[in-house]
Amino acid sequence: MMETSTSVNKLNYEQKKQEMIPANDVEPQDLQFYENIKSQLDSLAKNPSETTISKILAYSRAK
Repeated sequence: MMETSTSVNKLNYEQKKQEMIPANDVEPQDLQFYENIKSQLDSLAKNPSETTISKILAYSRAK
C-alpha cells in the first residue's frame, strides 16, 4: 500500500487566520450583529438544509 500526504503551507494558513480578524473600519454595531448570528452561520456552513441550498442556488441563477 502506498502512503501519501499533503504538506501544510504555513503562509496560506496564516493568511486565512488574518482574514478572519475583522478590519479596523468595522462599525461596533456591525460587529455586534455578527457576534449575535455567528453560531447560526457556523451551523449553516457545517450542515445546510436542502431548502437553504435550493434558495442559494435560485438566488445565484437569478443574478
